[in-house]
Amino acid sequence: MIKYVIGLLVSILAVAFFRAVSGLLTNAVKDAMQPEAKPGSGAPPPSEASTRLRKCKTCGTFAPETRMLRHSTRDAEIFFCSKECEKKEG
Repeated sequence: MIKYVIGLLVSILAVAFFRAVSGLLTNAVKDAMQPEAKPGSGAPPPSEASTRLRKCKTCGTFAPETRMLRHSTRDAEIFFCSKECEKKEG
């Protein structure tokens, strides 16, 4: 009786292991088959986590560059966190 229980447990563990390995291989093949996104090819913009933090000139708040309002001058770029801060700076 104990031999059958041990055999059943080993079989269940073997099936679970096989499913885990096959899932990993399937995901690896799927990822390898997808073309890489090239800049300018309609790829989504970089995530906020990968963008630089900029400081608002008016209030000093730091925020991702993608959410800031940007103004270029001859000497530098100026960043504002909101329209209100932009208006305050005038």
